[in-house]
Amino acid sequence: MEYSLDPLEVKKVIDAKVNGQEYDEDQFIYYHLNRNLFNVKKEITSLTHYMGNKFRDNKGYIWEEAPRFKNWFHTPKSRYFGSLVGMKPYSRKFLRLDKESGIGGEYEMIIRHDGKRIDALTHEGYQETYNFGPTANSSLHILLDVDPHGPHPDYTVKIDTGKVTIKDKKAELSGTTRRRNRIRK
Repeated sequence: MEYSLDPLEVKKVIDAKVNGQEYDEDQFIYYHLNRNLFNVKKEITSLTHYMGNKFRDNKGYIWEEAPRFKNWFHTPKSRYFGSLVGMKPYSRKFLRLDKESGIGGEYEMIIRHDGKRIDALTHEGYQETYNFGPTANSSLHILLDVDPHGPHPDYTVKIDTGKVTIKDKKAELSGTTRRRNRIRK
């Protein structure tokens, strides 16, 4: 069965589940499998270091880069532990609260080391998702996103989310240093 994907309808079901009220479990699973319809699309093409672990995208929104240890579900296990001890990470996780749709969740971008966002077409097992429960609230995130994923891992939405250029502070500083050195010569 198909259900309305109107964000206000989705929000009603999410709120009912969170508050222990009656809701249609099939409807919730339908939303879980289609939740990437609510995630950001190809419109995000760059992230520029702003301060600390925050980055500004090409639309002006601020994203927070999650610590590497919180990227377990989006990295091959053979690369995960190396990333924790300083090796180049397979992917980086960026999060931004959804204040636009009315659902109240969280946008997520998982950007592979080559700039490609990890979507269902790239590698379904590690793909980014729209989070109904923001990751900063682990109990909500587990209830609304992690636990339902176990029995229902095959998301319905399979779209190309594009590439993102990440401009890190270190890269910007090294570029400045190279320019200074060229001028001195």
